[in-house]
Amino acid sequence: MIKALMLWGILLPVFLSAQTTAHRIDGPGGQKIGFYQYLPPNYQADPDVKHPLIIFLHGIGEKGTGIEPDLARLNCCGIPKYIDKGHKMVFTWNGKTEGFVVVFPQLASKYVTWPNYYVDEMINFAKKNLHIDTNRIFLTGLSLGGGGTWTYASSSASNAKKLAGAAPVVSPCFMTNGCNIANAQLPILAFHALDDHVAPPSCTINAVKSINDCGAKASPNMVLYETGGHRAWVTRTYDTGYKYQNPNIFEWMLAQDRRLKPNKKPLAKAGKDIILSTSQGTVFLDGSGSSDPDGKIIRHVWRKISGPSYGAMLGEVTARPRLIELNYPGVYTYELKAVDDRAEWSTDTVSVTVLPGTFPLTRK
Repeated sequence: MIKALMLWGILLPVFLSAQTTAHRIDGPGGQKIGFYQYLPPNYQADPDVKHPLIIFLHGIGEKGTGIEPDLARLNCCGIPKYIDKGHKMVFTWNGKTEGFVVVFPQLASKYVTWPNYYVDEMINFAKKNLHIDTNRIFLTGLSLGGGGTWTYASSSASNAKKLAGAAPVVSPCFMTNGCNIANAQLPILAFHALDDHVAPPSCTINAVKSINDCGAKASPNMVLYETGGHRAWVTRTYDTGYKYQNPNIFEWMLAQDRRLKPNKKPLAKAGKDIILSTSQGTVFLDGSGSSDPDGKIIRHVWRKISGPSYGAMLGEVTARPRLIELNYPGVYTYELKAVDDRAEWSTDTVSVTVLPGTFPLTRK
């Protein structure tokens, strides 16, 4: 299957995957920018359909010349890896299925950090050449690319306003001015692992704090993994399913739009604590009291967070999951994540105390 490489205006064939093409364009001062462009399977079906755009910035190990074979190094990690392995970048959120257009440039080896013009050139290229929704442009990157994401979005409010969302992943301390993000009302979904010894998690924690300290109406979201180290992005952050994050990063992106007002986070209510007898051993949890002040709850996600290693949960992604086989005494604690239609969430916990004997179930 043949793709095309645009080299200083000359179209050259490159053998890649069916939906991925390699390009090379002129940047400021004659700097050449090489990048891959991915189009989802439904892209050609209707030219009037505008697709959300993801700009992905790689880490320090993938820098190069922007031409083959260097360019293929981008396929090692993050979103490019999923595309290279065959994922179609098609997701369903709140009843609507869409495919992402993705562009991922290669940083020239001479640079220590990502210059902002790389992102601007990707946006300009996409606006001129691709069927994209200009109100749904997303910037994300891992490690050095996470730093590039913070740098671009926080350098000016005008930069931040070009984006519908930004998702920096295990970033070093590259935040410049959180007030620019706050003033632009830019949604943020930041990721880090607490045991990261390469880029300390305080970089992300303090970056988010700097946004909140500026009175952000679009309150940033932050996911902190207990483990995973600096390479939490290998399987976790960009996972296209729900093994590590529900909703996943791509669903969160689909829920954002520059035309929408800043979201108000939902309120999770996991229900009253429960006292249960070992003879009963089963009970329903109830998160139906959760609410959203400016939309609706569309997903309830439950998980066990502590307690004896007994029991099982049926229907983890429902308002009222059933707990079974709680026939061993102890205190079991469960967390509810209530997710609204903007893919943002809040959490609440409920405890189930299992006591030996036979007596009526109690909620208090």
